[in-house]
Amino acid sequence: MLNRTVRSTTLAGILLLASAIGGAPTAQAEDSGFLGLDLRGSLGENGHDRYVSPLTNPLFNETPYITTEVRPIYFYHRLPGDFVTNGGDVHLGAVQLRVALTERLGFIATKDGYADFDFDSVLPDESGFANIAFGFKYAVVSRPEDDAIVSVGLRYEIPVHDLETGGIEIQGDGYGFFNPFVTGAIAFGDLGLQASLGANIAVDPEVDTSILHYSLHADYEVLPGLFPLVELNGFTPIDHGNRLTGPLGDVDGVDVLNFGSDDRSTTVTGGGGFRYKLNDHLQFGVGAETPLTDRDDTIFDYRIYADIVLSM
Repeated sequence: MLNRTVRSTTLAGILLLASAIGGAPTAQAEDSGFLGLDLRGSLGENGHDRYVSPLTNPLFNETPYITTEVRPIYFYHRLPGDFVTNGGDVHLGAVQLRVALTERLGFIATKDGYADFDFDSVLPDESGFANIAFGFKYAVVSRPEDDAIVSVGLRYEIPVHDLETGGIEIQGDGYGFFNPFVTGAIAFGDLGLQASLGANIAVDPEVDTSILHYSLHADYEVLPGLFPLVELNGFTPIDHGNRLTGPLGDVDGVDVLNFGSDDRSTTVTGGGGFRYKLNDHLQFGVGAETPLTDRDDTIFDYRIYADIVLSM
């Protein structure tokens, strides 16, 4: 029953995105850029002029704005001391890419990069490339005059490299994921709000765990270009895998990794930090994130983030 629901959710996401793309307006010739594309997207002439990218949960918390940008990301991830390894460190570097095709339609490549695992004990260290995820999003609502925008999207995650340590497959053992999502933002003067909701659905539900992910974001411009921000993220299993069982079956990665655990619980995290917009094309972000729920249910102790958003 649950698998049918999951497949129906994926199909609904695909149909919604296809309908949106079919109705996408064509960019005016005078506004066209490279190869006739409207690379400025939502941020073009007479478009939205307030864009502050989310910081934490970068793989799933997608901005609703249609942009052309490159976003290098680094985060340091600390494993909790009560994990089987008695703790450890994970370093991940990645580069996200977004390309505005029209004012409302954009291509996104939001998961990639290289991860290095340094466990404190028990398991041998491991390193390798993360899976790759790409797709499209479409702004179904875009009202620059009201500082409001809502977009729907669909991503597919390709398993490109096995990450394994001590006989535990921590990535790359299944056939990937489909990720339909909806994301929106609105601003009230100096205050900006954003929310997103999606499902990361395993193509092989026996191997990987499917989750519901959701995020809230708020920022406020306290000085010209300086935006303190707070964010809340949640990850709830909707269909458990059967790859990791026994004593470790109740823990799992929340975003980058998927153990296919058979009894994982919901993880909710809280984060905060700052964004500084040097100009309309360059912004920097730093911040941190930590679980608000029981750390026994996750490999997440805390994270520290740093990124750069370079946009058209």
